[in-house]
Amino acid sequence: METKNGSSLSYEDFEPFCNWRRNDESETLVAHLPAFRKDQLKIQVNNTTNTVKISGERLVDETKRSRFHKEIAIPKDCNSKEIHARFAGGLLHVVMPKKGPPAPQQELISTTTQIQQPSASKQSAPRNISQDQATKLPTLPEPACNTTEKIGLLNNRTLKTATNVAVMVALVAGLGAYIMYSYRSLYIED
Repeated sequence: METKNGSSLSYEDFEPFCNWRRNDESETLVAHLPAFRKDQLKIQVNNTTNTVKISGERLVDETKRSRFHKEIAIPKDCNSKEIHARFAGGLLHVVMPKKGPPAPQQELISTTTQIQQPSASKQSAPRNISQDQATKLPTLPEPACNTTEKIGLLNNRTLKTATNVAVMVALVAGLGAYIMYSYRSLYIED
């Protein structure tokens, strides 16, 4: 127990629920802090220890405070100078952008040409292709409908499929009941 202004205050330490969201551009730590406000939170990036410190404290009642302290190691492939955080809806998002790809090294492009030798088959001689040309992928055209339309189409297909399955189950159950009734009536005499 600690005292403040002569009154007795107790602190309740807790560990917030956290999960990671990872993608190609960043790694994001999401801390669930539903009872906190933005002004009750503190985020510090320590470049010497390569860590992010997250802490928060809030008043529960006149004699009780709730607090937490969490220290996370910054992933090696993340840029510590671009770490930022946002707090909305009781969720603290600590975004750690990944380092960009290293600057491409300039390649020497050969100006020599290859002389094709006449051959019986019509095979062409191999071409010199630079690394940039080899790794470029063709771009696909944008779809005619937007994402919400795709979701609507998907939901319609799912609904139709579910309806068809339900009708088939009902038909099979009805047919089974009819066969059982017919079978029983043949062997049970009044």
